[in-house]
Amino acid sequence: MDSLLGALLALTLSTPTVAFVPIGGGTFTHVSITGTALLQKVTDSCRAVAEAAGHEFKPTGTSPGELVQACLGPRAPGEVSGAKFLSALQEIYTQNGLVDRDFVNSAPHHFNSEAFLEGRGLITEGMVAIKANIRKENFKAARETLGRVLHTLQDFYSHSNWVELGYREPYSNLIRPDLPLESLADVNTPTCSDCASGTCPNQILSNILKEKKLTSGYMGIFSSQKPK
Repeated sequence: MDSLLGALLALTLSTPTVAFVPIGGGTFTHVSITGTALLQKVTDSCRAVAEAAGHEFKPTGTSPGELVQACLGPRAPGEVSGAKFLSALQEIYTQNGLVDRDFVNSAPHHFNSEAFLEGRGLITEGMVAIKANIRKENFKAARETLGRVLHTLQDFYSHSNWVELGYREPYSNLIRPDLPLESLADVNTPTCSDCASGTCPNQILSNILKEKKLTSGYMGIFSSQKPK
């Protein structure tokens, strides 16, 4: 546990300044989801670190600077450490958002076209790379990979029918290469109805839901035709 907390703090407290690139629209974007998740995990980790160091974890607010000030203790230089922490978070956010630009037509990066095994491969390979870079203190590379991996992991839940199948918990097999991905729809299996009107509720075929088959969406950049 101590090594994990140390790695998380090291990953987010050692960085140069980078620009923040907001990606997407609407209430929730990849960037906003990533930010919420990271700050929740950092809060949990910092609480444990503060308790181990013998001081209370009482942030004065929820901003990154206030969190890291409470994490490092009352004698830490809040302005400097807070700025580094915010810069590290922004670097992760940037790489997370840029997956939509740099890998727009890659099915595995977005869990499109039934590319479940390939998408899981990107996640697990990314986790190995993150841990290796942390051990080598290549924190910038670790942060960049973390941002990209989180984007692909998020897309599993938004681009597949995981929620429609009634699941409400994360799919732990996505980060466990030793566990199988079960009940996957084949690329040749019909999974959804045609959508000529452009507004198609309940488009997933009933037998797919009844059989608990996991299927994904298809992205047609150059054609609006649904694959057979």
